[in-house]
Amino acid sequence: MTKFIPWLLGAALLALIAVLVAWWIGSGRGPADPAVTRPPDPALPAAVDYEFVWPDGAARGTDVPREILIPSTGQRLPLIGLGDLSSKPGEDKVAFLQRVRRAMVEFSDRQTYEACGLICSDGNGGYSVRMTTVNAVAHCAVAPICLRGHVTMQQSIHSHCPNRAQFRATLADEILSGRAMRRNRFFGRCDPDNFSTTDFDGWRPGWLAAPGALYRHDGPRRITRFE
Repeated sequence: MTKFIPWLLGAALLALIAVLVAWWIGSGRGPADPAVTRPPDPALPAAVDYEFVWPDGAARGTDVPREILIPSTGQRLPLIGLGDLSSKPGEDKVAFLQRVRRAMVEFSDRQTYEACGLICSDGNGGYSVRMTTVNAVAHCAVAPICLRGHVTMQQSIHSHCPNRAQFRATLADEILSGRAMRRNRFFGRCDPDNFSTTDFDGWRPGWLAAPGALYRHDGPRRITRFE
């Protein structure tokens, strides 16, 4: 029996080393193997309450807020306007949202951050979206704003970060996740073509601007794809 003890000790030591190496890489302390395919990480809802802050003289509900404020910590994050889109005469809602989708996907593919916006209507067949970002890989703050003369439809549209490896969480991700994510830690691989589980917690219907199509959900079991 004693002749097996050194072998057992050696095997246990190798197993311990493997666990420690996996933890070191997974925690972001070591380099990740680019050949390893990580499972998609879902987009996360904000784990902290926040408020929108407008500059002096701005019109709330219309102008883009300057930043978001986290009252519990006093931290602030800039809210960045990405542009406004309005429907053309005779353009229906889905056709309009397809143009919004392409604009959001182009931004997310280039910058790797989520983009989002409130879907608004003028009540006469016209639609608009004011697109914003907080420069986060896994979060987006939908600002309660519409173009002048438009009102919210209680629906929003957003994009996910692109399906590429080696993303790192940003400061905005760290703050909005309540430090569940850490800045510069590896985030993993996004899934830009599917709603995350947390996407179903918001307004219904909700819209996803995906690279291959526009998606609408009315709950996790009712998803519609628009080419």
